[in-house]
Amino acid sequence: MKDLKSYYNKKMPDPNLGVDIFLAENFKKGVKFKSHWHENMQLYFFTKGKAIVECNKKSYPVKATSLIVVNSNELHSLESLSDDLKFYTIRIDSSFLFSNQVDLCQTKFLSPLSQNQICFENLIENNKDILNCITTIIDEYYSKKIGYELAIKSFIYRLIVLLLRNYIKKFLTKKELTSKVNNLKRFDLIFKYIDNNYSKKITTKDLSNIAHISTYHFCRVFKEMTGKTTTNYINKVRLEKALSYLNKGNLNITEIALNCGFDNINYFSRLFKKYYNVSPSKFRQTKFK
Repeated sequence: MKDLKSYYNKKMPDPNLGVDIFLAENFKKGVKFKSHWHENMQLYFFTKGKAIVECNKKSYPVKATSLIVVNSNELHSLESLSDDLKFYTIRIDSSFLFSNQVDLCQTKFLSPLSQNQICFENLIENNKDILNCITTIIDEYYSKKIGYELAIKSFIYRLIVLLLRNYIKKFLTKKELTSKVNNLKRFDLIFKYIDNNYSKKITTKDLSNIAHISTYHFCRVFKEMTGKTTTNYINKVRLEKALSYLNKGNLNITEIALNCGFDNINYFSRLFKKYYNVSPSKFRQTKFK
């Protein structure tokens, strides 16, 4: 699993703590994290700017004080919508919450949570108790006063209780979980292929052959996983590549369209304006004023 392209695995800076918090700031408009997934539960807490987070096939607009919960084994991505985006990433290793003594809490809640059988809602806003937990966890992590490890652990437990009581989305069976992980592994090759071949013609038949399943089954599972048809997903990747070219400023609009797999310049311009609310030429003029 860990050698898959969209699988992301970053070691905890302190393996004895099992929690990692880091700040991302000054993200420019259009900067994006590609779709990826990981085994640990992860939180994004936004303190400034605006962004779109895609998670579990849905898009969530976020702003200051928004919290995104990324469940384990959940495909997600992020795109900045402003030039001043700032957010904290909180990574939680499930082993941090476990004890050597197996008890009711571990059996009933923590083990199913670590195995991704309990899925929470992705977007959380306007909850003062949760906001207090998050800000306290961040403050304790950076202040490192005596006992901060205990404080972080206690507030993460508190956070989990609040999520369990208010934001459970679904309980997955073992069979559903196995199917989900298997699809992530299989479709990882598809995402990698699209990312590497966006400038060429890509057909659904090509992609279904790579996945070794029928075209009908491929289209159904792909839509379930991404929330998009293959055409819409491929166009989205191509438009993101086009945005990168426009930011560099060394190619004209026609060259960019062709380099990104669009053989019809008008179609490219219409799609770009639909997705970014501005034409490619206007975007370039604004960018390089």
